[in-house]
Amino acid sequence: LMALAIFLDAHAVCGDTTLLDKVRSSVFDLTADNDAMLARFASAINFFGSSSGWWNRLLLLGEQGKESMDIKKVGIFPLVHGIRSLALAHHIGETSTAGRIEALMAAGKLPEKLAGDLLDSLYFFMGLKLKVGLQELATGHGVSGGMQIDKLSSLDRDLLKDTLGVVKQFKVLLSQRFHLEAV
Repeated sequence: LMALAIFLDAHAVCGDTTLLDKVRSSVFDLTADNDAMLARFASAINFFGSSSGWWNRLLLLGEQGKESMDIKKVGIFPLVHGIRSLALAHHIGETSTAGRIEALMAAGKLPEKLAGDLLDSLYFFMGLKLKVGLQELATGHGVSGGMQIDKLSSLDRDLLKDTLGVVKQFKVLLSQRFHLEAV
C-alpha cells in the first residue's frame, strides 16, 4: 500500500507522459468498487495514533508543555494521506495535495468549507515545520522533526489547536466514508 501511495503522487518529468496516465487509469479501474482495498489504504491515517490526545494536551497546556510533537505524524500525514485516499476513491488524477483538495471540492466530494480549512491547515503545518526546522538549524542542531510545544508562541499554539481540530474532524469524515472502524 505504501508503494501505491508513492505511485499516486508520481508525475512524469520526461518522456511519453501518456504512459503514466495509462497506468494510473488502470490503477483507478482496479480500485473501482473495491471498498475493502480503499478502506485498508485509507486506514494509514491512524498509523500514528490519534491527534485528539495532542489537541487535549494543548487545551490544557501548563506544566506538560515540555512535550515534543512530531507535526508530520499528527498533522501533515493524516491530512495528505486522507486526501490521497479520497482522490483514489474518486479517480482524481491530481498529484499535489492542494490540487486534489480543489478537484475533490469541484467534483462535490468535499464540502467547500472543509476544503478551505484543510488547505489552510496544510499550509500552516508546512510553515510551522519549516520554522521549527530552521530554528533547530540556527542553534546548530540537526532537524529532528519534533517540536517543543512550550517553545511555540501563543499565536502558533492557538493556530495549532485549530488545525489539529480540523484534522480530527477530517479523520471522522474519512472514518465514516471508508468505514475504518471495520478495518
